[in-house]
Amino acid sequence: MSRAPILLGGGGHARVLADALLAAGQAPAGYVAPEDSGELLPDIPWLGDDDWLQRQPPDTPLVNGLGSAPDTGPRRALWERFRSLGFRFATVIHPAATIAASATLDEGCQVLAGAVVNTGAELGPNGIVNSRAVVEHDCRLAAHCHVASGAVLCGAVTLEEGVHVGAGATVLQGLRLGTGAIVAAGATVIDDVESLTLVAGVPARVKRRIQAR
Repeated sequence: MSRAPILLGGGGHARVLADALLAAGQAPAGYVAPEDSGELLPDIPWLGDDDWLQRQPPDTPLVNGLGSAPDTGPRRALWERFRSLGFRFATVIHPAATIAASATLDEGCQVLAGAVVNTGAELGPNGIVNSRAVVEHDCRLAAHCHVASGAVLCGAVTLEEGVHVGAGATVLQGLRLGTGAIVAAGATVIDDVESLTLVAGVPARVKRRIQAR
């Protein structure tokens, strides 16, 4: 992608991504939001709202600046909306992240400062590996997953679509977390987690079922 990327969103996660892009020498053209929030970094202008963006050529790369804590659904919906219009999403890798040569990152992944993605890991589209998070060897992350700041996935963990692993949580090796599962911040997961289930605590226990998103 040779064109400067456009950020979707003007909040905190978008600001983090703007910093990461600048650190990587990929200055964004600006950001799109319902209105000018005035919150992004200096020299990154508000370009307009979604209607403005839909009038732009679809070869303009986008960066999904909508966070997901803990509901990954709105972020996924934004992705799907603009993908259906023919847009593509740029991958964002902070230069202070460590990514193994054998790891694979799908379209629109975001790997932020201090994060580690280790040997053989596979990240699906539109995922976030947030600041100082660790995705260990041979993990498999489906689309729209978020490994939040400081969380650790030990070796060969599988996250199905739309899983959120909260800040500082740990998922032990070889486990599978089902579609839409949420791991609360600070939890230690020692068993598989069913789809649409919230777990919390040390060790993690089921707290409630989650309504389908």
